[in-house]
Amino acid sequence: MIQEFIDRFQEIKPDLLKQFQSKEPDSYGDILVQTLHMMFQDGDYDKPDASRLTVIDDGDYQGTLLFIIGANGYQPSTYWSVYVNYGSCSGCDSYQAVACYDNPEESADEMLLMALHMIQSMKQI
Repeated sequence: MIQEFIDRFQEIKPDLLKQFQSKEPDSYGDILVQTLHMMFQDGDYDKPDASRLTVIDDGDYQGTLLFIIGANGYQPSTYWSVYVNYGSCSGCDSYQAVACYDNPEESADEMLLMALHMIQSMKQI
């Protein structure tokens, strides 16, 4: 866990929740991108840059998403990774289960929790 990233997440948490309430993310990648955009501004040199996100998905109807995020700045040499296991139905996939919620506020709370888990699992590579 990178404490600086957890601290930044806690700072933006109320605004991120409002964003998720106004427009539900449409995928794990969308959750991560929205979170990173809010956590790190364009001027945050050598911090994760959501526009430099690469996704590796060798799964089919279930598997693992591996997100690689490059640092902000010219020709980055710093990268981070985040991985998410996904399933094929709402019974075995967190995102699909939350997307089925009838209550938008409850759904946004759960999306925020998924975002926190992604940030907590982020590792520099």
